[in-house]
Amino acid sequence: MKELEVNKQLPVITANFDEVKESLNQSLEKYKGIIVTEETLQDCKKTQQDLSKVKNGIETFRKTVKKDMEVPIKEFEAKCKELVGLIGEVEQPIKDGIVVFDNKRREEKKNKALEFIKESVEKHGLEEKYAIRLTVIDKYLNLSASGKSVSEDIEQRALMLLQEQDRELGVIQVINGTIKAVNEGINTKLKIDDFKTLIEMNAPVARIIEEIHKRAERIKEAEKPKEEIKVDPPKEEVSVPVDLTAHTPVKEEKLYFYELKIIADAENMLKLKELIQGPGFKYETINKGIVNK
Repeated sequence: MKELEVNKQLPVITANFDEVKESLNQSLEKYKGIIVTEETLQDCKKTQQDLSKVKNGIETFRKTVKKDMEVPIKEFEAKCKELVGLIGEVEQPIKDGIVVFDNKRREEKKNKALEFIKESVEKHGLEEKYAIRLTVIDKYLNLSASGKSVSEDIEQRALMLLQEQDRELGVIQVINGTIKAVNEGINTKLKIDDFKTLIEMNAPVARIIEEIHKRAERIKEAEKPKEEIKVDPPKEEVSVPVDLTAHTPVKEEKLYFYELKIIADAENMLKLKELIQGPGFKYETINKGIVNK
């Protein structure tokens, strides 16, 4: 393919700029320091019009010369764009084909990464809450990414998730063991679901165990047999006639509700839960979560 050769000559514009500048400075000298007053207003307007006429004449001359000098440049640009267009007509279909092929390869890499993920999840026995975090990330789809590097990265991430899962299982075992121990001394048995809020908030294990013992103590105290109160029998029975037809209407008590969003740490949230679980309250959990700081 023949290369483009250009013989260019930089434009040279010559004019009597210095002569005009010297003449202009001499002519303008008499106008410097003019002060517009009511008496000189008309003369000043005439002076301003004359100066503006000279200025506009120079601007018109500049634009005309520039336009003439741009003609060969615009012709050159148009011819270059024509050549670029010829190349683009042939290049674009090839470029589009490459995009289709690359997208196909990326889809294949994505499917392969999903296979690696499935194998790692099954291999390490990851529960769903951990398995869903093992996703296909962008670098797996790079055309330069090898199957080996993707497989190794997925395996490493799976092992980290497995460690988290094992730590949680260990915590659950400790909590269940503590609940089982305290339940031996109470009739109203505690369940691990009673401490679900603390567990989901990732409260320290020591804090959860402390709360288990506190609740067990409260239940044990409530289950202690009450002392019988001795009441002396009345010395004399008094018969009081009762009008069975008369009755006092029972006033229906109004119930109220509030919709609130409460933000607190695990300990205070637990205190609130204990309060609303008491008699006289009914509640429904609409939503819950952890505040991102």
